[in-house]
Amino acid sequence: MALKDYYLILGIPRNESPAGIRAAYRDLAKQHHPDAAGSADAERFRELVEAYEVLSDPDRRRYYNHDLRKSERPRPPGVLRMSEAEPMTSPTPSIFDDAERVRPSPDEFFDRYLWNFTGIGVPKGEREEGLNLEVVLTPAEAIHGGTLPVTLPLFQPCPVCGGTGEEWPFPCNECRAQGIIQSRVTLRVEIPPQAAPGTVIELPLRGLGIRNFYLRVHVLIAGR
Repeated sequence: MALKDYYLILGIPRNESPAGIRAAYRDLAKQHHPDAAGSADAERFRELVEAYEVLSDPDRRRYYNHDLRKSERPRPPGVLRMSEAEPMTSPTPSIFDDAERVRPSPDEFFDRYLWNFTGIGVPKGEREEGLNLEVVLTPAEAIHGGTLPVTLPLFQPCPVCGGTGEEWPFPCNECRAQGIIQSRVTLRVEIPPQAAPGTVIELPLRGLGIRNFYLRVHVLIAGR
């Protein structure tokens, strides 16, 4: 069974201070407490409590960090791979353009990705997973670091038909009867100087309305 990432559950970096952990938990607990959010958020609230109980205890947090690092050593399936070393100023890696490199299949990926925006067909108890991107850097890039742009798709209800796909009695031309409009957003992922092979950089995507994926960038060094 995969180890839960309590840092992602609380939306905090892995080096967060004890005060920051308390503050994050307090804010999220108010938002997701069943008394405020209803029983539908009960599972989310239990995860928050579980994460806080572990990360707020120095000893438990130390053991948990050790287990978390061990669990991430094998690279998970479903990796977006750049075929060769490219400069970070090269064309931006994009889920749109590189969908054939996504595993599971692009159809399965987009179905699950769309759930974030449509709320249709969301499985009960669905959890966040890493959207894994392997980046091959040259030795010079690894030494100096830099900013890696990554493009992700976003979706919104069609403003013309209101998401119905129809302008009665005709199909909506704006969204081609799909009910949704696609757009894209470019994230800036900071690659730190002296990046070692196997460095993992994680970026929450909840601010984009994406709740069942988070971006996980795996750094590889050409020739190593």
